[in-house]
Amino acid sequence: MPNEEPVATGSRIAAARRRALHAKLGLVAAGVVLFGAGMTLARANAAGHTRSPVRPLDAPSRFQSIVRRNALQGGLLAPAEAAPGAATAQS
Repeated sequence: MPNEEPVATGSRIAAARRRALHAKLGLVAAGVVLFGAGMTLARANAAGHTRSPVRPLDAPSRFQSIVRRNALQGGLLAPAEAAPGAATAQS
């Protein structure tokens, strides 16, 4: 019996180390998966990340065409000029 005890103890330690190694690998794998999922969710929901190409902020084309047509019909070809500055009278 004394010869069997060290072998049994050695195999128990080896099995415990093997279980600890598997547990550590599982924790690392879970951390990597959670980090990747968090990064993906952050990219999908953050305001700084656009999901579609950026469009210039502009009035709708139909509105622009109506304004051009009305401006041309009224004889307005250029924007109105500013009123003349203050003028002094001759004394």
